Amino acid sequence: MNSFTRHASWILAAAAASTLLAACGGEDDGGGASKKTGTLNVGITDAPVDFADQVVVQFSGVELKPRDGEAFSIDFPSKRLNLLELQGSRRAMLLDGETVPAGEYEWLRLKVDADPNVGGDSYVRLEAGGEECEMRIPSGEQTGLKLVRGFTVGAGTTTDFTIDFDLRKSVVAPPGQRTPVSTCGGQAFLLKPALRMVDNLQVGAIGGVVDSSLVTSQCASSTEAPYPGNVYLFGPVPANGAVLPDDYDGLEDDPNGADAITSAQVSQDDFSYTIGFVPVGNYVVAYTCDLDDTALDADALPTPLETVRLTPTEGTTVTVTVNQTAVVNFTAPAS
Repeated sequence: MNSFTRHASWILAAAAASTLLAACGGEDDGGGASKKTGTLNVGITDAPVDFADQVVVQFSGVELKPRDGEAFSIDFPSKRLNLLELQGSRRAMLLDGETVPAGEYEWLRLKVDADPNVGGDSYVRLEAGGEECEMRIPSGEQTGLKLVRGFTVGAGTTTDFTIDFDLRKSVVAPPGQRTPVSTCGGQAFLLKPALRMVDNLQVGAIGGVVDSSLVTSQCASSTEAPYPGNVYLFGPVPANGAVLPDDYDGLEDDPNGADAITSAQVSQDDFSYTIGFVPVGNYVVAYTCDLDDTALDADALPTPLETVRLTPTEGTTVTVTVNQTAVVNFTAPAS
């Protein structure tokens, strides 16, 4: 067991779940007792950004909402995590072997510390200059980062999820978000809930290497971000369909193509990359060393502003299977 502190609401929820399961008969463990609980693991991983070398978020608990009961919280001593250290197949655990009432749940909420009046709880450190900029969570004290997705915790089994922060979509700097702190020119960042939750029992990974000559030809500079580029994941590919890679623009049903669902930064050491925690299925991956401004639709930009457009190499289709790493290498086109 871990050392998490449970709220009184957890006890009430557990009692309600026990009553419900007893009324339904529950499952027998062979000794005459019904199994009324399951085990829940919740980890955190991240897709990178190019403008920061730290994105620190302080977590203080997880709130769960059973379908047929009141929401309850599992609180723990604050964990301050630099999300940029959790790329590829790395993750940090928020809940690890936590016993919870078995049954169906409506949503999960990550409780975060992002008080505008408290410095250093959650922040962004800019790659250029190293300034630490305050980061706020919209309605953080009330709603935190909520994932409105149903899931089931089986009686006597382990349910294991990883939550992926797509920081390219999540971290924004709206002009109206100001802070009295002098750093970062008074600009405060927002961490918006652009999250995806994946079942670790049904995931694989994608990895490979980008040819050095392709990096050289794609990157305008070998010293400035986004060198040496990023690999973007698009999909899943629908049956008898296709996915056209496009820049991040947040447009629904965009005829120019689909936004990436996550990405991986190419390593400066050996030009390798890994995209972890990918649900099984068919996808398209594409490499680019172009900058991408998520606040702009590059397809609508006139010349010369097209330099911010995501122009990936021709996408490569890849199939992801459980507990396997699909290999996709990117090579320079033949001259």
